[in-house]
Parts: sequence; structure tokens; C-alpha cells
Amino acid sequence: MNKETIISAIIDVCQTKKLDYITKVKSATWNADIVVKHETYKVAFNVCKCPRNVEATYKAMRKERVCGCWLLLPTRNSSYQERSLPCFNLISKTDKEVVCLNPKLDDNSTNQIELSIFLHSIIDGKIRFAEQAEINKVELCFYKNGCWKCHRENDVYFVNRLFSQKGVVIDGQNLMIDEDLTFNPSIIKGFQRYIQEHPSETFIMGEIKPRYSKTIGETYPSFGCAQCDSIFGNFYLQENMIELMYCTDSLRKAIITLDEPIEVSTNCWYKVND
Repeated sequence: MNKETIISAIIDVCQTKKLDYITKVKSATWNADIVVKHETYKVAFNVCKCPRNVEATYKAMRKERVCGCWLLLPTRNSSYQERSLPCFNLISKTDKEVVCLNPKLDDNSTNQIELSIFLHSIIDGKIRFAEQAEINKVELCFYKNGCWKCHRENDVYFVNRLFSQKGVVIDGQNLMIDEDLTFNPSIIKGFQRYIQEHPSETFIMGEIKPRYSKTIGETYPSFGCAQCDSIFGNFYLQENMIELMYCTDSLRKAIITLDEPIEVSTNCWYKVND
């Protein structure tokens, strides 16, 4: 992968979409390797390893109805950029180049888009930044948990992924730093409806309700044993979740639709759903 091949890929997309473009553009306030003319705006691409003055350049471009985009070639010492700035890491795979929408999630498949698809999308204005998102679907992961009192196995879940109608996808690793959504009323209602709509799927699960914990001396929403109703402590379950979060492929899953959307902080780039 090098600068020339990436610029060539941008030109190929322009020719496919029959869009005009100019290479090696220099204005009074900003430079670009290639500028693509869209209907009412332009998209300026810079391909480099360590961009400089991105924030100031981006603001100058926006004043001229130009959308900036920095495609970052692989390097050992990458420069830090604010997440809200349109700087996207490139990764070379065996058969293709991919673009990472968010820098801290390079290995996440939902964060990676093939270069050609990314270029089409950003030129069409479908790569956007969201500070917040309304979540209307949730993926739950289920695993077996033994009751500490009667030793029978029960099903419990944790939130693995969040989806918005617009296309934002938030994975579980990012949820861990935010508010715990396990017992969000909207999710509990959605799960209860899911059980009713899928009678063939069996869950061994006690009622999700407030229970008293002797450990902390408080009552809080919790999972409990379907046989003896003993509380499953949140701290213990959170430790299990942290271990299982990175090996969810083998876990049972269900996509839950929410009647009442949940608004969460996202601060991420995403591709708008077609």
C-alpha cells in the first residue's frame, strides 16, 4: 500500500461515478492530494502517514463547502487526532485495503469498510460523525451461570452490541466505560417480548427484578435463580462479562427490538444505512 495506489483508487471511483476531480490542489488556506466535485459540495482527500494541522485545515475547508478526509497510511508512530476529525486509518489485507472508521477499534469487523465502499460512501455524504445515537435494537449474548446456592444452571445475558436505525453500531467493548444497560427497562421489555414471539427458544432464567444483596446491603435490579430465586451479584456477573466480551462468537445471541429507543453517547464515525 502506498500513496499512489490510494489516489488511484479514488480516481477509479470518480470515473465510475462520472465525477470531476482535480489532483494536487493548493488554495490560500489548505492543500489536498485530490478534490472531488459532487453536486453541491466537494470532497478533499489527503493521503499521508502523519497529518499536521488537521483541525485548522478542516475548518478552513468547511468554510468553502469542502468536506475534508485524511486517509492515513500504516506507520509505527501515528500522530494523535481528535476522534471527531475525519482521519481514517488504512489497513492492507491479503486481498484488499480497508478503512477503519474509528482509530481505537482497528480489529473490530463492524469498524472496517472496504476502501472502495468507503470512498463511494464518503463522496455521497454517507460517512458521518455522531456524538449521540438513538438505539432501537440490541444484541444480547447469553451464557450459563451456576447458582451459588442450589448449584443449578441458569441463563443470563449481557449487552453485546447496540444498533441505531441510521447505522451506528456500538460494540460491547465500548459499552464497558458507559452506563451499564443490562437492566435498562426498555431492554427488559424487549427481551420479554422476544421470548413471547419465539416460543421455541427456551431460557432458564429467573425473573429480572430488584433483590436485596447482603454483600452491599442494598436492593438493586438483578438476575436470580429460576429455582430458588437467589440473587446473582452484579459484581460477579460483570467479571464474567469482561472475560466473555472478547470471545462472543461461541455464545448464544438474540437481536432485541426496542419499543422505546435508548439515547447513548457514541462519539464515533459510522456509515449511514442505505
